[in-house]
Amino acid sequence: MPIFEVKNIYFRYDKYDKNEIYTLKDVSFNVEKNDFIALIGKSGSGKSTLINHLNGLKKADKGDILYNGKSIYAEDFDLTGLRFKCGIVFQYPEYQLFSETVIEDVEFGALKKGLSKKEAYEKAFEILKYLKIDNLKDEIPFNLSGGEKRKVAFAGVFAMEPDIFIFDEPDAGLDSVSKRHFYEMLKDLNKNHDKTIICITHNLDDVIEYANKVIVLNDGKIERIGSPFSVLSDKELLKKCNLIAPYSIDIYRHLHEKGIEIDTSRLKYKDILDELDKVLL
Repeated sequence: MPIFEVKNIYFRYDKYDKNEIYTLKDVSFNVEKNDFIALIGKSGSGKSTLINHLNGLKKADKGDILYNGKSIYAEDFDLTGLRFKCGIVFQYPEYQLFSETVIEDVEFGALKKGLSKKEAYEKAFEILKYLKIDNLKDEIPFNLSGGEKRKVAFAGVFAMEPDIFIFDEPDAGLDSVSKRHFYEMLKDLNKNHDKTIICITHNLDDVIEYANKVIVLNDGKIERIGSPFSVLSDKELLKKCNLIAPYSIDIYRHLHEKGIEIDTSRLKYKDILDELDKVLL
């Protein structure tokens, strides 16, 4: 059974608009356990609106969303419990920060889970060490850089121990080293800790590196769902949705046109170099 089943949902912000202009239109997809999903599409396509439906922050005007087989709109559905299981790190992390120090901010999620103050502190510090930002524990969150705020917001969600992590542009404000560490950490959570990951991103090079499934949203509708290669190698689809293929796809396409075939299941940069070694040496 899928974790989430999104069934034909429609949503509009202006409920009184007689023209019924919907931000989301007949959107359907499933989220399976241990998926690493990249949700992509041009700005304004409805990506952020969509993820806010998954833990009930927004309610669809039509359609349904099932979590472990039960409608999240049912009267007896535990929406608070869902929000502990499905944690969102928003595009603007400052909206999620509110405490006087970083450690207190991260503790909050653990305290809400019922841990004692001592247990919550220890857990928060452990998470900060995992994220390599334990040196910030006594800092005022609002004085941090954008990238640091994003990491602290993630730490606060992490403390609630969700099964599903949802990120809205997770690498915004991160330098290249921090971004690589962040995505490798998500890969670790996904592969070694059975966490399901959903990322909104405009960086398609990261999609090809980490995701196992890509959902393309275009003007509020699902345009395509598929593997990273099948989606990102479709030139017409990318053109229609105003997206640019990652460099690895460009390399593959160039080699293909030259009659050099490489394994398309291995399109990470290191793998491409290995494949090139095979055909060129």
